[in-house]
Amino acid sequence: AGSRLLAAEHAPARPQPPVTFNKHIAPIVFRHCAGCHRPGEVAPFSLLSYAEVSKRADHIQAVTAQRAMPPWKPAPEVGQFANARRLSTAEIALIGQWVRQGSPEGDPHDLPPAPSFADGWQLGPPDLIVQVSEPLKVPASGRDIYLNLVLDLHVPPGKYLRATEFRPSNRRVVHHSILYYDTTGKARERDAAEPGPGFVAVTPPGRLLPGPMSIWAPGRRPVPLAAGLSLAWPDKADLVLQLHLHPSGKPEVEQSSVGFYFTDEPPRRSLLDAVLIDRKIDIPPGEKAFHTHDACTLPIDMEALWIFPHMHMIGKQIKITAKLPDGQLRPLLEIDDWDFNWQDLYQFAEPIRLPKGTEITLDGVHDNSADNPLNPSDPPKRVRWGEQTFDEMSIAFLNLVPVRESDMPELAAHPTRRVHAAIVPEATRKQMPVAQAKAPPSPAEHARRTAETMRKFDANGDGKLSVAEISAALPKRVTTAEIAKHLARFDRDGDRQLNASEASEALRTLGKR
Repeated sequence: AGSRLLAAEHAPARPQPPVTFNKHIAPIVFRHCAGCHRPGEVAPFSLLSYAEVSKRADHIQAVTAQRAMPPWKPAPEVGQFANARRLSTAEIALIGQWVRQGSPEGDPHDLPPAPSFADGWQLGPPDLIVQVSEPLKVPASGRDIYLNLVLDLHVPPGKYLRATEFRPSNRRVVHHSILYYDTTGKARERDAAEPGPGFVAVTPPGRLLPGPMSIWAPGRRPVPLAAGLSLAWPDKADLVLQLHLHPSGKPEVEQSSVGFYFTDEPPRRSLLDAVLIDRKIDIPPGEKAFHTHDACTLPIDMEALWIFPHMHMIGKQIKITAKLPDGQLRPLLEIDDWDFNWQDLYQFAEPIRLPKGTEITLDGVHDNSADNPLNPSDPPKRVRWGEQTFDEMSIAFLNLVPVRESDMPELAAHPTRRVHAAIVPEATRKQMPVAQAKAPPSPAEHARRTAETMRKFDANGDGKLSVAEISAALPKRVTTAEIAKHLARFDRDGDRQLNASEASEALRTLGKR
């Protein structure tokens, strides 16, 4: 018996079964990588064949083992999301084993069909494509450009919008895009008043398209509206496409397209938007952990469908948490290694029930030190809240639906609500209270609002509001020139800023509009 045990100890290791590209690796690559790694997409090379994958086998093993690829930023222990790109531990191990065995190709009969993609559109062929009419010239250097283009969108009778997909032609210069619709004609007037294509403004006239149809950023995938949700395109509405263009260091050209997808189904339920945002950002150079925070309380029972966090270059960590009325904390999303180049809309695998009185909190951390490899400034510079790429933001957009449509009138009547209706079915709209003219606030209430405005938006703490701080404070920001013009009306001491007394007068006057 002893001799048999000794022989077993010294027996050669049983060879591992061969792992081949065609049988084991191709399904992983086609499912998780090919969406970006194909001709015409964001990735710098294609991964649709054995030749393309095998010559990068060592690199693929390294980036998958580090979980740098596929790019999926949410912490694995927080939240369950649909269409997650995260590889399993077994898949990562299989890639490693394939590389160690020499990356064999395997039996051609084992190779699954390569994924098919319709003309580059991730949601399939659009029902309608709207393209910017002429190539836009982006200068080599200078400040970021917020260019708003007024486009014609003709939705056929009886059709409703269910999805949009934005496609830039030059991803090097498009920081993000936003889709609005304008029923006032003001966007078209501003377009006609400025030379060249479009007009420049951080926030154009109009309303955001609802939910996942509104914003594109690098890494974000298009997502259709959920069942029961659609948008009735308003009569005579203009489509406004805002492009945030960032100079790349050499002259560039961009000509964007937007695909629209229709449905015959009118909306059957409401869609609500909650926006968490901390504008009080002033980060000195060298600060490794600058914290941002915002919170809002839900006035009715809701279900969360999607969440979209947004920071800029020196963002490091972002957390969105629900504090339920009983005190229980429910983390909704956590990203511990924020990367500006991979911003996605995260769809919960199942709607998350959030009772009335739930407090949603946003907490961000920003690293403005030289130790941050993603810091664009060397040496680091002071960073404040702003729209430029090298400025900073801390935002989370949460898309929700009411648990009961019958609660929508209660939401509309809530005096301090931070949740806004983006889609309201006609039957629900008829039950909503008619908006009443608001009585002016009492002197005490006006003083409280003035003090709160100064506290919240006086970023540098000097007791005054500058043009930049006022831009952040206004519910609908306008151009810097327009703000400066309005500021001059109330700037009694001529220092081009508003002190508390001047701000009080400005708020009272603006509140009468």
